[in-house]
Amino acid sequence: MELLKNRPLIGMTYSDMSVRDEQMRVRTYCTRKYFGALQKVGARVILLPPVEEKEAIEDYLNLIEGLLLPGGEDVDPRYQNEDPVSKLGIVNPFRDYFELEMARSAYNRKLPTLGICRGLQVMAIALGGSVHQDISAMNVIQHSQSAPRWATSHRIDVIAGSRLSAWTNRGEFYTNSFHHQSVNRVPNCLRISAKTGDGLIEALESADDRIFLGVQWHPEETWHCDDASKRIFTCFVENIHRKHQ
Repeated sequence: MELLKNRPLIGMTYSDMSVRDEQMRVRTYCTRKYFGALQKVGARVILLPPVEEKEAIEDYLNLIEGLLLPGGEDVDPRYQNEDPVSKLGIVNPFRDYFELEMARSAYNRKLPTLGICRGLQVMAIALGGSVHQDISAMNVIQHSQSAPRWATSHRIDVIAGSRLSAWTNRGEFYTNSFHHQSVNRVPNCLRISAKTGDGLIEALESADDRIFLGVQWHPEETWHCDDASKRIFTCFVENIHRKHQ
């Protein structure tokens, strides 16, 4: 029991969607691959369903020692003062307000936060940035890969001196890719830590010493076979553990 108590408690946001994908399954963005990766590297994880009350959000944040914002649907463009473009995908009103508030409050509290795909975009929008609603007419690299989810697809260039560079110990590596949106305007309090060859932003992190990092790819799909992916989860959990020792 003492060993379990010493493992950091990380909260993961999630929400079910009552729509069906091409395989006719009810789609949910609470896949065990996210929290499974965290558990494998030494964390305890609890799932945080959407709430609207700010007091309830604060209760969540008081409970946890770290936050994971996972992938999923598009963020409603109203949160960046835009109307939807024709190629905007599914939006989930249950998630948007909740996760934007969680990300904003986590940053203000200096609560260690890791964002994945949509999670990165939520972090950017929450702090005053924006995303491209659809990148299909912009990019030359395939950003929604045809390869399996566990396979890497394109290369990213990591900014020297960034937290991401320190965590992965890499200046470049290959990632998987499943997105049609990407960060457009970077908030002043964040900085770019990785880009693709066609110039799209692949990672953001806090401009100061906060553990506040978001990546556009899906390391939860590759952590078991890719060292850079595993190091992201490992370093996230280890930094939280050291912070609370």
